[in-house]
Amino acid sequence: MTFEIAAVLAILAGSLVLFVTEKLRMDVVALLVLSVLAISGLVSPQAALAGFSNPAVVTVWAMFILSAGLSATGVADQIGARVTRLAGRKEPRMIIVIMLTTGLLSAVMNNIGVAALMLPVVMDIARRAEVSPSRLLMPMAYASLLGGLTTLVGTPPNLVASETLAQTGHPGFGFFSFTPIGLPALVTGTLFVAFLGRHLLPSRMPEEFRQASRDAEGEWQFSHDLEERRFRLRVAEGSPLEGRPLRDTGLGALLGLTVVEIERNQQPLGVTIDGDLILRPGDILHVQGRREEYEELFDWQAFEMAWGPEIAEVLSPHRLARVAAVVSEKSEIAGLTVREADFRRRFQAHILSIHRGDREIRSKLASARLVSGDELRLELRKEDLDALEASNCFDSITILQEENFDQFYPETDALLELAVPAESRLAGSTVAESGIWDALELRLIAIGRRPESLFLPEPEERILPGDQLLVHGTRDTIRRLEGIQSLELVDDEQPLSADPHPESAYTEVTLSPRSRLAGQTLRELDFRRRYGLQVLSIWRAGRAHRSHLRNFRLEFGDALLFAGPRDRIAALSDDSDFLVLSQAAYEDAAARKKASPFRSWLSAIIMLAVVLSVLVGWFPIAIAAVAGATLMIVTRCLNIETALRAIEWKSVFLIACMIPLGTAMKETGAAEWIAQGITRIAGPLGPWGLIIALYLVTMLATTIVPTAALVLIMAQIGIDASSSFGLKPEVVVMAVAMAASASFTSPISHPANVLVMGPGGYRFVDYIKLGIVLAIIVALTVIPMIAWLY
Repeated sequence: MTFEIAAVLAILAGSLVLFVTEKLRMDVVALLVLSVLAISGLVSPQAALAGFSNPAVVTVWAMFILSAGLSATGVADQIGARVTRLAGRKEPRMIIVIMLTTGLLSAVMNNIGVAALMLPVVMDIARRAEVSPSRLLMPMAYASLLGGLTTLVGTPPNLVASETLAQTGHPGFGFFSFTPIGLPALVTGTLFVAFLGRHLLPSRMPEEFRQASRDAEGEWQFSHDLEERRFRLRVAEGSPLEGRPLRDTGLGALLGLTVVEIERNQQPLGVTIDGDLILRPGDILHVQGRREEYEELFDWQAFEMAWGPEIAEVLSPHRLARVAAVVSEKSEIAGLTVREADFRRRFQAHILSIHRGDREIRSKLASARLVSGDELRLELRKEDLDALEASNCFDSITILQEENFDQFYPETDALLELAVPAESRLAGSTVAESGIWDALELRLIAIGRRPESLFLPEPEERILPGDQLLVHGTRDTIRRLEGIQSLELVDDEQPLSADPHPESAYTEVTLSPRSRLAGQTLRELDFRRRYGLQVLSIWRAGRAHRSHLRNFRLEFGDALLFAGPRDRIAALSDDSDFLVLSQAAYEDAAARKKASPFRSWLSAIIMLAVVLSVLVGWFPIAIAAVAGATLMIVTRCLNIETALRAIEWKSVFLIACMIPLGTAMKETGAAEWIAQGITRIAGPLGPWGLIIALYLVTMLATTIVPTAALVLIMAQIGIDASSSFGLKPEVVVMAVAMAASASFTSPISHPANVLVMGPGGYRFVDYIKLGIVLAIIVALTVIPMIAWLY
């Protein structure tokens, strides 16, 4: 083994570890691989950047645009409407129609886009037939993968496999080279799922879904059990909340409660619950969340210790220091919010106020963005001063004397002793987990505990039964706490209903494959203000979450239940971040797309022209695809903004940046070195032992490695190994490409699988049960077909 081979293998191993652990995004990992290869000299600068002009990469992004054009003009929606009529009500027939339609669409469209397109169609079929969506959505997702096996453009791994062949001096695959193998796999897989595999799918159908299928007004899918978490609170006469806006109650921030309706004079106020709504005596708040957490709050007691400048006198004898620190221009925290900078944990200090010119910021400090030149008034332990000065984040740090402490505590500030019952949910939680500090804008100064109190406790410090909490806040803090405690529980016999207001509607959505919202919380998104809708429930991993939703980080596969005005609900169908699962919104979107039948025909003709020009040999696939994508934009089948959003840039960068790794494996001899090892192991089994081994390794690796990157690696190894067995390179590359698209065994192996996880209510094990068997069936179909053809 040479040094170059060892270096390439080390890079390969490192990239695989990063792909598996997901410490970095897959496209970032690919960029890192490209950079290391170029800087180390393992490939030339020209070879390092050649991937971005590679025909496979160009074809991939062009096909994303072509697929979006068919979707935007309603071609695919019209097909979906016909599927709904053909599906009938018998489960095997529904599965066959759905899978074959999805598979055939995936032959010429991006399979992720097809899955996103068919999702509301399949939900509608399930509603009409009163069948659980879990019986249909996984077959649909698997069909989008099987359909990708049937043509050259069906899935990016096919294009990558063909281009890898071409780069090694062998003829690449034609447009329909995959069809004689992929089409039987699609048909066999469809028949298996329809008649045998469906028995491995979960069959429980939530009661609410049955009701929704009969009542077009109540279109939510899962058993969110909203009534179980509904109760009412009345604003009493003389309450501190009287005349204050709803957002000031702290019900959502502190207790995770959602106000879903407000009743005034026995009449609901309307469909949009605005945080600026002023509360009046007698208002009844219909809230959703954990009632026990609200009842527990009655046992909390806050005792006044000092006001305003008096606070300095109470705290001055203790081991605390107050400083004024100016954020430097090159500080690492400049441009970050206090929360993003993790300021408390990083510097072991509390920010009491931020001074920016003549402006003083004292409220909502966690979301305040730090700017160079800001003067921060900090409170910290004296023993932590050295660490603060050594951080190099501040131009100057001035330690203030006790006679200047009163400027830290204006008249609006308060020092409180918070007594929390031993049975409280706070007991046993860490300071960070308790969640009340940000909600009430409190700063925990000390924990009174024998034998010694803790000053400015660490976020990981646990609150123990019997602790007395010394907290710094504002007088408004006490009013908010007293205001929440003043609300009266309404325990009459009136039944609580989860039915929407007459002018509002429910709808269930899931994040689209290209959503920008994944990883963000509803609080960070300011969701209610931004969309004018309420999130009532989030269905994740087989259960509904209905409280503390503002702190949930959205994930792909979540199913979210929205409520709000009908026009806002309808507008979601045009939002690229969501896929709306309700029948009404789907039909509304389809109706809008049917408004221009000319462009529907035009987009279909453009796609047909792309295919025919490749078949007759007029243009290479990359040129034909780019020309077709350009025509889609020029003819206004879709605009340029929609076209750019349609491109799955992660996949484009992944392929473009991993191509140099394949080049390095070939030029350094690393691929040949690995191939020789495989040859020694598979030698006794003959050439078909090699093909089966490569197929199985690739199929299993799809669970953890991005398929396009996997094909680049395995195809190069297979080409080098084929010569030892006298095999045509096309044989092993075809086997690798087919195996890479058989990503059935886990939800994370392909975005189409993740997409249906929430709407279908699937668990990880559901994919394993059906996916493994289907993968075996497809392998038993594909490998004999390869043997017969080649």
